[in-house]
Amino acid sequence: MADLLRLVYASKINFEPASNDKSTDPVIAGILAQSRRNNEPNNIGGVLCYGDGFFFQCLEGSRPVVEQLYDRLLNDDRHREVTLLSKRPVAHRMFQLWSMKFTNVDAKIRQMLQIENLESFQPHSFSDLMVERLLIELRDASEKRRPAPIGRQGRGASARQAGAVRELMPGLVFATAAGVIAIVFGLMLAGLL
Repeated sequence: MADLLRLVYASKINFEPASNDKSTDPVIAGILAQSRRNNEPNNIGGVLCYGDGFFFQCLEGSRPVVEQLYDRLLNDDRHREVTLLSKRPVAHRMFQLWSMKFTNVDAKIRQMLQIENLESFQPHSFSDLMVERLLIELRDASEKRRPAPIGRQGRGASARQAGAVRELMPGLVFATAAGVIAIVFGLMLAGLL
């Protein structure tokens, strides 16, 4: 996709959340349904994370479409204090499997907050590093999938596998080079070279 953009923002909810922690708040459920309905035809994806009265959202897609969506979100009365945390061009989407992934703040995210000495989920105060760490955590929690049985993998699966190999390639090259160096060094110590 040409001119791919990742935009991350934080906002404070503008509604009284439902008290039942077991299910998704009806207002949030409406936001998700609308997002998924509108995002898929526009090839937009991302994640919405909710906790302690705050949203943390990542949007990914072509630059003009994402920027237009963000402009609309600035005027959405379901939230306020919309703050841009990150906006940058990227080579590929982190949330390829989702038109809009949703998660509540969980124990793993709470642990990340503790490490950063943050008492609650208030993404307006996140450092750039915390924003990136949270995106990686949300991606890893949502993008891991079991591989399809051999013979049942479609074109999408092989494309994801190729992407995974590209991500692992630098580590494989380093490990291979380190192994070769160790072998050569061992042969030199043994007097064979």
